[in-house]
Amino acid sequence: MSEKITLDLNDIASGKVELASFQQKVSALDVSPYNGKHVQLMGCAPTWAHLLVAGKLFPIVAGLDFVIDDGKEGKVVEVLKR
Repeated sequence: MSEKITLDLNDIASGKVELASFQQKVSALDVSPYNGKHVQLMGCAPTWAHLLVAGKLFPIVAGLDFVIDDGKEGKVVEVLKR
């Protein structure tokens, strides 16, 4: 089983997220620390932001989850498992 690591989208862009600037930040994102890991994406961002980051991670991660904040402990939605 691979190590689980969290990636908070608020660390990529906080506040109001604009598509063009977020795409640039995702393009510049160093994903090497996530290689072979099981990544849990979290953070307050539009769905398209989660999908852009997930698309960049898909080729290199062992697994990928979206963590949805439900105001309690969060709900984990498995997106990819190798």
